[in-house]
Amino acid sequence: MPTGAVVAYGSGDLAFNLYFTFCSLFLLYFYTDVLGISASVGGLIIMAALMWEGITDPAMGVIASRTRSRFGSYRPYLLFGAPLLALAFVSMFLPLGLSGNALAFFCLATHILFRTVYTVVNIPFVALSARMSADSLVRSRLAGARMLFAIITGLFLAAATLPLVARFGGGREGFLWVATLYAFIATLVLLNCFKRTQETIGEAPDAHPTFSAMLRAVGSNRVFLLLLGATLVGSIGYAMGGKALLYYMKYYAGSEETITIGLTVSLAAAALSMLPWVKVTQRIGKRAVWLSGIAISATANILIFAIAPKAGPMLYGLLAFSGVGNAAFVLTFWSMLPDTVEVGEWQTGLRAEGALVGFLAFTQKVALGVGTGLIGILLDVIGYVPNAPQAPDTLTSIRGLATLVPAALAVGAGLFIYFYPLDTRTHARLVRAIGWRNARRRGPASSTPDNGQTT
Repeated sequence: MPTGAVVAYGSGDLAFNLYFTFCSLFLLYFYTDVLGISASVGGLIIMAALMWEGITDPAMGVIASRTRSRFGSYRPYLLFGAPLLALAFVSMFLPLGLSGNALAFFCLATHILFRTVYTVVNIPFVALSARMSADSLVRSRLAGARMLFAIITGLFLAAATLPLVARFGGGREGFLWVATLYAFIATLVLLNCFKRTQETIGEAPDAHPTFSAMLRAVGSNRVFLLLLGATLVGSIGYAMGGKALLYYMKYYAGSEETITIGLTVSLAAAALSMLPWVKVTQRIGKRAVWLSGIAISATANILIFAIAPKAGPMLYGLLAFSGVGNAAFVLTFWSMLPDTVEVGEWQTGLRAEGALVGFLAFTQKVALGVGTGLIGILLDVIGYVPNAPQAPDTLTSIRGLATLVPAALAVGAGLFIYFYPLDTRTHARLVRAIGWRNARRRGPASSTPDNGQTT
């Protein structure tokens, strides 16, 4: 695949992470420390919106899989959805002067609106990689490009967001201007992604499967279900650890500036390790790389809790170590997903990448919502008070939430991946076998197997 197409597709994650990572890092903080909403209410708002997004993800996956247009099944959603997504994102930060219950309901309504439009655009984007190539190694390149852009974007957000907010006036006004800037950039990137990518994989013989047939295809795909279980457990840990880490760095390790430095260091390490991890994946396989990443990240988190470092080289070094581990399993997660499409197609005859992406996204969003809601509730339970010195017991609990909880859940996710059976060679055999079968079904006019595979 041409490098330009790989870069164009991967850059889509720059756009989506200007939205997704911004919300993951700063939305609960915006609700609690800028708008003055309690941590439990802010966490429940995010949990409700993520669960709503999770419910809509499978439906959007099926809709996208059944879409037919001159632009393909998935690319039209990038073209027409990008401007609407920008508007929905900015609406969450409009300074309407509300307070109390009215403010909470406004935050809930705008967040649900944003998550709905995000689903409409993001689910087709993720499914698109399975239509761009049937080669597992090419998909690893696509996933690597996505994750490289995602991490670079996260690095930028961690380093620049709070300083930009301050430069634009701070508080609600600062967040509104920063959100508007990010939305504008994301829209341009998504439109370029639409322009530079193509859907090259043909339809399976059953090109219009019913919703019930897609449900059966998803439920019978054991390889996909293992990935689904890992996603459920790992995403809860990601949400809880990521949110709690901000409070650890601000109230225990140093100050608000520590958040910027710590996130920047962690994401920089992840970005620098992404391309080496792609090379390692080609040598030892996706499963081994995922498990290696878990071992690295969990070890770093346990050491942070045990040593309890303040702001300084020890903390930043351990955060960098954790970032390297995070890069490994994030890369393999997104490159494993499209490979499960061929497993399902071989078993059922249905090529249901949109449905698989939708159900995986449903699981991920519900898990992220549960994790965020739990953090909001637990912060209130342990006695967290915004913008004030915290009690010693509260600080100890925050340290545990930021380190031990994500370490334990990452190991739990690894138990699912330990039993993941698919490797590059097995996947290549599946692609060839599907090509032969589809060629026979289409009759003697097809002189080579589907998707240009040779035998």
